Amino acid sequence: MSHRENSKELILERAVQMASVQGLNGLTIGRLAEALSLSKGGICAHFPSKINLQVAAVERAAQIFQQVVTVPALEKASGLPQLQALSDAWFEYLVARTFEGGCFFTNALLEVDDLESNEVREAVRQQYNRFIELVERCARDAVAWGHFRSDLQIHQFAFEFLGIQFSTLAWRGLGRDAEMIAIAKKAMVDLFQRSAS
Repeated sequence: MSHRENSKELILERAVQMASVQGLNGLTIGRLAEALSLSKGGICAHFPSKINLQVAAVERAAQIFQQVVTVPALEKASGLPQLQALSDAWFEYLVARTFEGGCFFTNALLEVDDLESNEVREAVRQQYNRFIELVERCARDAVAWGHFRSDLQIHQFAFEFLGIQFSTLAWRGLGRDAEMIAIAKKAMVDLFQRSAS
């Protein structure tokens, strides 16, 4: 990797973590330059505008999320084993603080209506929709394999699956970390049991 490529990677890694804490609107070239002790020109050499920087941060966050959550889960057998692995990997990713601010995409989704750029807004929605589609695909596979009942409402299942994740982050925001994972995991087990054939 060249010095220029390495410099871009370091900038992007800091940008992702900063956005996870301060939000995408809080990620600006000036603030990032200050955090990295670089000139604004040094940032702009890689990311010509704030929008370029924010979109790149969303895309990098998606790569990280896929590496630590999605890819390991998809190595399991299809259907319920993948859903269980997806749930477990997400909880591990949260506890490990992969992103300093918690779940990058849940945080980004909560501010999506306030994002100044349509391009950034769509980048967030596209990545989150991909995760929803994955949950729904795994649920359909679970039905096909007989793990879940044949009349399962797939969208409802995905809504509840993601709702448990949102609630976990709300508990964290309230400073109730000690109990949040155990409660959330029980809620997920209950969801799987209610969905079972």
